This record gives sequence, C-alpha cells and structure tokens, in this order.
Amino acid sequence: MRKISIPLLGLLFSSLSVSAQPKQKIVTKQDTQPLKTILIGCGLPFKIVNDSLAVIPYGGENIPSFQVFIQKASDLYIIYTNLSESLPGKIDETTFKYLLQRNDHFDIVKLCLGTDNLVYVRADVYRSSVNTLLLSRIIRQVANVTNIIGGDVAAAK
Repeated sequence: MRKISIPLLGLLFSSLSVSAQPKQKIVTKQDTQPLKTILIGCGLPFKIVNDSLAVIPYGGENIPSFQVFIQKASDLYIIYTNLSESLPGKIDETTFKYLLQRNDHFDIVKLCLGTDNLVYVRADVYRSSVNTLLLSRIIRQVANVTNIIGGDVAAAK
C-alpha cells in the first residue's frame, strides 16, 4: 500500500501545482480611437478635436449653419448642439418656459439649460449599446430638433 501511495501522492501534487499556475491573460487589441472609428461608419463629415470630442458641421432651413458635437465621456456618447450659440440673441429668460414645454415633444433628444443660461439640445447614449446606424440617427435627430426649435424661436421673436 505504501509503495502505491507515494507515487500516487507525487502525481497528485504535480497535478495540483500545474493547475495552480496563473492563466495567461489574452491581450486584445483595443481601438485607440473608438470615436473616430464609429463616426467614419456614419458617413457624415466630421472633425476630430481630440480623442473624446468630434464636431459635425450641419445646416438647416431655419438655422443655416451650426455644429453638432459628439463627446465621449466614460461609457457615454453625448451628442449636443449649443442652441444659444446657433441663435445668438434670440434665446433669453422669456423663451425658457416655451423650451421646457417643447421637451415633451421629443423622444431621445432633450433641451437643457446650463448654469450659464445657455440652452443645449442633447441626447445621451451608452457606448456599449450604440452602432453606426443608431449613432447617425441620433446625430440627425439632434440636428433636426435644433433646426425645428430655431424656426419656432425665430417665428416667435
């Protein structure tokens, strides 16, 4: 019995030491510019400002020229325009109530008031749930809402 147990114990210890070895980590190549990569697939003209910010020039019937920004922040893409900058001198405290009421008319896109009384049109999406088709749709929605609100505010003033 003793002759069998010694080789058996040796085999047991050697198998334990092999299974206790740390597993090698598989290194996957990370995309160093995920924002640029996804925007290329959208088919829209864009300019990369830095690794977390891109600008898309846009224009519409009511606002001839404005910019849509795409900001990568942690696990989000924040798509926004600065409505106050797009409509200089047309947005003030008298239009805030109207803009707040308009928030109910849009699904993903929301109107936001910053601490500096600047109005933004904004949509947030999680990076893990977005693809190029969805991102381009949301970019267009932000641009369209900006143009719609621009026409409404211009008509009211």
